[in-house]
Amino acid sequence: MKYQKNNRPRLFTKKVACLLSIITLFVFPGFLSGAELEDEWAARQIYLENCAACHGFDRTGFIGVSLIPANLTPLSQAAIRSLMRHGISDTLMPSWSCRLTMKQLRQLSSYLKEMPAETTKKIQVGADGELEVLENTTIANDDKRLDRGRSLFDNYCMGCHHPQIEAFGPSYRDIANRRDISAIMGQIKFPYTNSRILGYTDQTMPKFDLTDKEIRDLGAYVYQFRSSR
Repeated sequence: MKYQKNNRPRLFTKKVACLLSIITLFVFPGFLSGAELEDEWAARQIYLENCAACHGFDRTGFIGVSLIPANLTPLSQAAIRSLMRHGISDTLMPSWSCRLTMKQLRQLSSYLKEMPAETTKKIQVGADGELEVLENTTIANDDKRLDRGRSLFDNYCMGCHHPQIEAFGPSYRDIANRRDISAIMGQIKFPYTNSRILGYTDQTMPKFDLTDKEIRDLGAYVYQFRSSR
């Protein structure tokens, strides 16, 4: 009885040590994961508020380049931060050093480099009855998009732009041959800023109240007149 009584403190100590080990293994990693998750969501919010208007809400590109990890492979996180801090001259990419802190730039560069883009897949039922993912079509090869773009062009652009000859503005065949589709959409979305970058001295194109989807449709319609098509 005396031997068992003397070992009770030791047994209690072992139980406490075991409990602390469990807490360390399961609770502490949870705190780390929660912090990482918080940083990820904070970075995503920074992206949506500052970058999505040009690079797309799913990061697959709009008037700016695609920012999915596969396209950023040649760049380190430090290089990405440098581009964000200083901007890119003669483009619509501004300097963000006056708006974002270094901590936010680190969060954002890590998010762009490490996190996959939030793409939405279109699903259909195949001939065999199984679900299959539809392949993406290029923006200027979607007939429904082109039809919507033509309607928008007739409503907003026809008064100044002719298919083949210069009117109040250049022909949209000339526009399509001189610019890629991102530059066309950039001119529609930010006409004054883009014209200043391109050195236009006589800017008459107004800013239209169009959604990003409508800008994509309109840009696709104009781009289809490229001579190589």
